[in-house]
Amino acid sequence: MSDKQPELKLYRGKWYITWYENNSRKRLSTGTPDKKTAFQALTDFVKNYNDKPTEFTVSHALERYINARKGKVMALSRIQEASIRIIEIIGDLRIDQINQNTWDYYSSKRFVRPGRIKGNKADIQIPVSSGTLRREFNVLKAALNLAVKENFLQKLPPLQPPSETAPRNRYLTKEEARKLLDACTTHHIKVFLSLAFYTGSRKGAILALTWDRVDFKNGMLDFQEPGRQLTAKRRAIVPIHENLLIILKEAYQYSTCNYVVEYNSRKVSSGIRWPFQKLCKKAELDWIPTPHHIKHSVASWMAMDGVPIDQAADWLATDPKTLRKVYRKFDPTYLRKFTKALDI
Repeated sequence: MSDKQPELKLYRGKWYITWYENNSRKRLSTGTPDKKTAFQALTDFVKNYNDKPTEFTVSHALERYINARKGKVMALSRIQEASIRIIEIIGDLRIDQINQNTWDYYSSKRFVRPGRIKGNKADIQIPVSSGTLRREFNVLKAALNLAVKENFLQKLPPLQPPSETAPRNRYLTKEEARKLLDACTTHHIKVFLSLAFYTGSRKGAILALTWDRVDFKNGMLDFQEPGRQLTAKRRAIVPIHENLLIILKEAYQYSTCNYVVEYNSRKVSSGIRWPFQKLCKKAELDWIPTPHHIKHSVASWMAMDGVPIDQAADWLATDPKTLRKVYRKFDPTYLRKFTKALDI
């Protein structure tokens, strides 16, 4: 139904109920010239119309949402990935059937697939992480919001999002970072890791870095990709660490394309995660981090070294609120001077 509610219109001496569906006006006669009787008919009509089941399913809603976001978001694939699981479990439900019970049912069915965990047997069910569940919840809610705006759904159902978990504590120590760099013999992985450890930039920003944004003269790196749509995941302009400068000059000398991280004379768009895992084993780390842990680790090092929040936020292209919330616990001096207030 349209945002504009059905209303009464007098036409040829009788009252008609008028409303809109898909921007097309509809009209239904009440059969009476009496406005009081017509108003009762209007009230019944609105109630029956709002209670009428829709044939618009969750799958339809997600498909329309994905199409609506094309060209507007950088990480469309993340929305598509989240939608796959939602469609598998509750995709056949009508959107007006979604409520807290259906979401709780969906949550109870979300497990990590056995093949994704080495040594995991098919009969062992491991729930997905809270972060994964929250991403899927946000995609479902956004699709339902769009359905409301497009008049496929009367109103958004009240849904309780998955609870947040405490931020991760595990990070790569500087000793572990040195082990990884020392053990690395693959050129493009070493360049990638060097950029990651010495700048704290995200994987996407590093892989998109081109030589024209490496300023050797002034010792600066510009991760802001020309023409890239601005998103919440900002990109920074940072100084080049002296150790990184040596690696970049060597890489530039042997470069065969415009991308700093290259493989077979082409941009590396994916394929970092698995070589990185092999490298962690080769370096004999006692845990297997992911490339995403590197930015978290660099932020932790900055906090432990007492780098002010605002400067760390500029360097890491991260919201100061996030740094304050997540990383201040790594600063050993934070609140330290106030311990004297507890002297007994």
